[in-house]
Amino acid sequence: MKFNKVFAVVFMAAIVMFLSLKVPLFASAETTAIGFMDKPVTGTSLSGTENVYGWFLDENRVAKIEVLVDGAVVGQAVYGDARPDVQKAFPQYNYGEAGFHFNLDTTQFADGQHTITIRETSINGQVTTLPANTIQINNALGFLDRPASGSTVNGTQSLYGWFLDNSGVAAIEILVDGAVVGQAAYGDARPDVLKFYPKYKNGNSGYHYALDTTQFTDGQHTVAVKEIGMNGQVTILPANTITIDNALGFMDRPAAGSTINGTQNVYGWFLDASHIAKIEVLVDGAVVGQAVYGDSRPDVQKLYPEFNNDKSGYHFALDTTKFPDGQHTITIKETGMNGNYTILTERTVTIDNALGFLDKPVSGATLYGTQSVYGWFLDESGVEAIEILMDGVVVGRASYGDARPDVERFYPQYNNGRSGFHFALDTTKFADGQHTLTVREFGKNGTVTPLSDRTITIKNALGVLDSPPPGTTLRGNHNVYGWFLDNSGVAKIEVLVDGVVVGQADYGDARADVQRVYPQFNNGKAGFHFTLDTAKFPNGQHTITIRETGYNGFVTTLPANTVTFNQSAYKIFLDPGHGGSDPGAVAGGYNEASLNLAVAKKVQTLLLNQGYTVYMSRNDNTYVSLLDRSKMANDLKADVFISIHTNSTAGESTSANGIESYFYEYDPNYPSKINDQWHNNPDRIAKSMTLTSFIQQNLIEYTGANNRGTDGDTFSVLRESAMPATLTEIGFINNASERQKLLTDSYQNKLAQAIADGVVEYFRVY
Repeated sequence: MKFNKVFAVVFMAAIVMFLSLKVPLFASAETTAIGFMDKPVTGTSLSGTENVYGWFLDENRVAKIEVLVDGAVVGQAVYGDARPDVQKAFPQYNYGEAGFHFNLDTTQFADGQHTITIRETSINGQVTTLPANTIQINNALGFLDRPASGSTVNGTQSLYGWFLDNSGVAAIEILVDGAVVGQAAYGDARPDVLKFYPKYKNGNSGYHYALDTTQFTDGQHTVAVKEIGMNGQVTILPANTITIDNALGFMDRPAAGSTINGTQNVYGWFLDASHIAKIEVLVDGAVVGQAVYGDSRPDVQKLYPEFNNDKSGYHFALDTTKFPDGQHTITIKETGMNGNYTILTERTVTIDNALGFLDKPVSGATLYGTQSVYGWFLDESGVEAIEILMDGVVVGRASYGDARPDVERFYPQYNNGRSGFHFALDTTKFADGQHTLTVREFGKNGTVTPLSDRTITIKNALGVLDSPPPGTTLRGNHNVYGWFLDNSGVAKIEVLVDGVVVGQADYGDARADVQRVYPQFNNGKAGFHFTLDTAKFPNGQHTITIRETGYNGFVTTLPANTVTFNQSAYKIFLDPGHGGSDPGAVAGGYNEASLNLAVAKKVQTLLLNQGYTVYMSRNDNTYVSLLDRSKMANDLKADVFISIHTNSTAGESTSANGIESYFYEYDPNYPSKINDQWHNNPDRIAKSMTLTSFIQQNLIEYTGANNRGTDGDTFSVLRESAMPATLTEIGFINNASERQKLLTDSYQNKLAQAIADGVVEYFRVY
């Protein structure tokens, strides 16, 4: 149906007026019906019977007005209430009784959010629906006063609170951990609740329930209240989390971390609202007995008067000898009359019924022969046996019962003054080297207590290879000798070259020096010797090893010495200083060059007789430059270079005397000309110092001359020679007394012998 122009103008004017009055309006797009729900507005909280009202105008007249809750019709509103305000706003309808009302019984619905809708049907069958209003129905509300969330309860706990329900309270159930445990009594006077919620008109909204907490295990639980209304609706209050603690106790002794032995009194206290059925003592989780309960504990009653129990103590005599020594846990388990059990926190203790110490040998000791092993042991159960182990294997039983008053003073509780043990350990039964020594005690209770291992070194056999020393060069037959000591006795001594036995050494040479150092072996004939023919082996490096076998069958091998076999003669380069146009120092009608040559020729003869190959930088009064002397030695690939000189002092002083020798020392101001690679080679310099030292020591020893020592210098012949080199000043030509000696054949022979022997000693090392 369409509006005519006049009606449209009037209708629009009405809308403007309603908007100015802030009055909501609904108009159907299909009809001329408009209306509004005044109450309840969106967001309203309803309870009991609520009046739903508003107004409706319909040009075709209203046939019926239905009220819908959550989309379902719950009844028809009464239509025809006087609404002059609506007639004033919409005079064109000329209808002053446009109001409707409906008594909504909210108890028919569950508490919570709902929608209320008004639906109007006109005489011509057109339907107009107003927008839904969202409301909250709240017919039932309540609270759990006690126990409060987070509280700890025990025994019989009074649980109470209040509940209001417009439909009437049918029942109030108590739930623990979600399960119904009983119904609360309802109807307690609660004027405080009536004061806050007068519209419910209920001054007896309280409920109460006696909760027997002993029916539940100790720990956290939830308590909830569930109300059932007369309308069948169920309301559950939020759960309170509580802790039930009907059983509590403590273990006073033994303390955590304590060390116990013998019979130990385990005691403490326990309280249980359901009463105590038994208290068990557990060691390492296994029950070992029941404690006696009922000891007087007024201290506990004072702290926990609500339990009304002054005899809450328990005690138990724990025989610790039934358990092996070491760490254990002790636990108390209480069982209540309600069948629930409570376990106290376990205590970790150390049982130490058996204790002991190994006095000798100490860890790290070196043993030989028969060694006394001794110490002490205490055991509450009694000592059955003490075993001695080497490397984990039993070697015997110690004797027990030695007097140890020192141990008794420290541990009087064991009442044992004869706790010592001893054992004679024959170390010759074991191979030399590191071993572990262990002492293990067996108690009469069957427990085994080992002491900490001791690491020892057995050294029954020891020896030294005196000759040849490492690094020696050998030729021909060489006497291999040294010494060996063995507590079990020496059965044989083998000589090995490159790991292969080449013969057995003769044993029994007198070695008083060895007996002085090792008197405990009582052996003055510990020496051995063997003649080694080096010619049977190729030239080059070889190892010489000594291997001893004792009468106990154990083998001891000395570290190998690396030596060089060289049947070819060593090359010695002798350099008589000066010569020809260079006479050297001159004094008393004699010159240095002649003296140097005379001594050098004597050295040459001595060395040739010993099989050395000897070269000379000059064999007569010839001039040879310094650089040529070194070049000759380098070209010949000599093994050593020895330059012989006679000393002299500048000026008129003639008192200086004695012998001095030199080795090369680097000086950056004098760079090498032909020996850049080897002049400052550390190995060459070290060997040069050794050669210089041997020759200087012999010169002083053989002649008795003043020792002016050895020193380093950068003399050309020392710098440019590519092999170990030395320069010796055999005396002062300008010292009349020393010159007279130098001119004699006998003194020159001493000088030559000293130099030659120095060379031999050098090659024994290198």
